[in-house]
Amino acid sequence: MLRLAGRFCATAAGRERVLATQPSPDPDEVARRAGLTRDLIDRAALFPAVVLGGLDEARPALAQLGVAGRALPPDELLDLFELLERSEAARAAAPVEGLPLPHLVAHLSPLEDFSDLLGERAVVFEPDGRIRDTASHRLASIRAAIVRLRREVVRRLEELARNHPDAVSDAYVTEKGGRYCLPVRTDRRDALAGIVHEKSGSGQTLFVEPLAVVEQNNALAEALEEEREEIHRILLALTARFSVRKAALSAAMSVLAELDAFQARAELSRRVEGVFPVFGETLALKAARHPLLDRRLAPLREEVFGEKPEERGADAVPIDLELPPGRRLLLLSGPNAGGKTVAMKTAGLFALMAQSGFAIPAAPGSTLPVFDQVLVVAGDAQDLLEDLSSFAASMTRTARVLASAGPRSLVLLDELGSGTDPDEGGALAIAVLTRDLARGGITVATTHLAAVKEWGYGQPEVLAAALDFDEERGRPTFRIRPGAVGRSRALSVARRAGIPEPVLEAARQRLGSGWAATDAALERLESERRLAREEMDRAREASQKAEALARSLEADRERLAAERDRLRETARVTLDRAVEALRERTRRELEKIRDEAKSGRAVAKGALTTVLRSARDEAGGLYPEESGPPGEVAVGDKVRLVPFRTVGRVLALLDAKGQAEVEVSGKRMLVAREDLVRLAAPPARPGAAGRKPVEAAASGPPLVSPRAEIVLVGLRVDAALPEVERAINDALLSGKGVLRIVHGHGTGRLAAAVKEFLGQHPGVSSHRPGEPSEGGTAVTIAELAD
Repeated sequence: MLRLAGRFCATAAGRERVLATQPSPDPDEVARRAGLTRDLIDRAALFPAVVLGGLDEARPALAQLGVAGRALPPDELLDLFELLERSEAARAAAPVEGLPLPHLVAHLSPLEDFSDLLGERAVVFEPDGRIRDTASHRLASIRAAIVRLRREVVRRLEELARNHPDAVSDAYVTEKGGRYCLPVRTDRRDALAGIVHEKSGSGQTLFVEPLAVVEQNNALAEALEEEREEIHRILLALTARFSVRKAALSAAMSVLAELDAFQARAELSRRVEGVFPVFGETLALKAARHPLLDRRLAPLREEVFGEKPEERGADAVPIDLELPPGRRLLLLSGPNAGGKTVAMKTAGLFALMAQSGFAIPAAPGSTLPVFDQVLVVAGDAQDLLEDLSSFAASMTRTARVLASAGPRSLVLLDELGSGTDPDEGGALAIAVLTRDLARGGITVATTHLAAVKEWGYGQPEVLAAALDFDEERGRPTFRIRPGAVGRSRALSVARRAGIPEPVLEAARQRLGSGWAATDAALERLESERRLAREEMDRAREASQKAEALARSLEADRERLAAERDRLRETARVTLDRAVEALRERTRRELEKIRDEAKSGRAVAKGALTTVLRSARDEAGGLYPEESGPPGEVAVGDKVRLVPFRTVGRVLALLDAKGQAEVEVSGKRMLVAREDLVRLAAPPARPGAAGRKPVEAAASGPPLVSPRAEIVLVGLRVDAALPEVERAINDALLSGKGVLRIVHGHGTGRLAAAVKEFLGQHPGVSSHRPGEPSEGGTAVTIAELAD
């Protein structure tokens, strides 16, 4: 498991820590490990893993810090800067908003703030790792001088090359041994005095440093040496800064390596869809899957162990291993190759995983004690050199376990007492198990011995459990049945392994008729138990479904009650606001009427009555009313006009057109009957007795200019007339007294149709062609009824 987890480490340091993991016997440390892995799993669901690559490269450089007078080279300093960057990124990894991650925060708390030291990287280094010119003022000055000197040397050499075209083989300047030279033909060596630095491979060219540039080359070499000295001084100062923080850097390296190891734990735990067990006094593993058999890890096992697809068996069968309170020995029996040893090892492996900070591949509700040791006697340990048989080797290991096990130890004993005479082996196994029970710890043991099975079935501290066997298929099911004793089924296993039937029949005859009768009786008993268990499982499933349905219904009831309360509150708030808006609107209408009366302007007859009637109608529309189906109305009914969100009263029904004439706020309008909903009388509001009538109108269209307009140009008659009707209704509801209809000239059909429609509409008192200032005959002015 540690090798599988190490595959997910980003660094060698993290992988080393994973492979060196030791399960902790300390409950506090076990809780810390589990909490840290859980925090990293939770964080990984929202964010990528913390990037930790580059730590390995920083380890050698970190070891060299603190040596007086030593300057680290640029690449090693850059590795240390990489360590600082990883540390700063890790410090910002937790907590995150809405996700406190307490164990991750505690793990990262030793990381110091390296932001000031990290800032030196941009001062000293270019992005490609070169030392910046501005790393110091002196370095900038030296490099400027180098550029100038190099330019002067090159310019002088190019001048010499132009002056000696017959001696210089190619007109270019080259550098040999840090000195700038010219390529001179060998046969023209005397034409250009200077120092020969190199000869070409063909022997036809000499690379000559002319005497004219020797001093300039010298000055350039001195400047380059000054540059090297200044760079060394800069690197020495930077190394010293790192050396001062060496202890903090070492601590950061340790914290980040451990973080890498736990991120690997988290990733493996996620891959196996693991859970963290509850740590307590009992052992209970629910739907446990051994990770080395789990198909979900098959690609990973192939990568790490080289497991071949053809070597894989069937997928792991989830098993339930549980020791109820008061039971401390789980005694497993059943057929050969039935999964007893795998079940036993699963218990041990899961204990080690949980105490190492891994989630276990099991179902929620699993519990485990924190053990101080996991002691195992399993497998064939015979040793020819030590003159140990299988049985002797097993007894030697058993003796060590008995001597080492304590009250907090988990002991695993596989096939105890096998490999010798069954009677003697059974007696010895019972004695060992009895002694082991006295220590007070937990043990999981497997056996085929009838004496041991019989002994365990009658012990109060022992839970006997059998591995099931499918008689029809002749194969084990790998499922554990608590409270039962399993048969070894050696003959069935031998048949499946290919033993000839005559041999099996001879074995049965030797076992005798008594064995056959006993085997048949046990078979019938197991069949009856299996049927009873299936019936009990069906009853349990039905009970669980009923409980789930009851919970769902109760949740629905609570949700509906909450929604009803919410709607009531929303309706109350909306109603209060609407009443207040109605009151304010009515107040403004009444104020307007009073102002007109005071100023001596004529007030329309019935204006006050109209305002109050409108207020009453709109106020009535604010309260819930019983309603009938849309369109089922009669003359005299109070109705809701759905498109206009207002109420009115039906004056007449025009059956031929499917329309109704409705009075709204004292005005008449034609409305499609399907847009009308009959209303009952509004119920009296609680506490409304004794109140004054409402003096405001409902929130509706504000008072606007008494003139409206609609443009029909470009519309056909059948499309234009519904628009005219809607415009008339809108104008009536908004209090406009005049509607200007722009229909244009055209063929005159649209204008004629509009005039005919206006003449029949009950909401239009008269209509006329527009005045020249109003648009002339391209416009019809409709005066609306009061």
